[in-house]
Amino acid sequence: MRYKEKRYVVTMDVYVYAENDYMARKRAHKMADSLDKYGRNPSITEIGEQPFASLDYRKLEDISKPVKNEKLPF
Repeated sequence: MRYKEKRYVVTMDVYVYAENDYMARKRAHKMADSLDKYGRNPSITEIGEQPFASLDYRKLEDISKPVKNEKLPF
């Protein structure tokens, strides 16, 4: 542990472009996993669909990490 350094919490919002909800979940978790290799322990707290230039927002109920055997939505 680094005793001279302080730990900070950083909350980030990023846009993920995907064909459907499943791919959005997959790409979001892939991004979080890429940060995890540095011991940062990222967590996804919400995923939602928001069309470009729109105020509409649809929150996904299932934001869990997709598993390989999960039935695809198509």
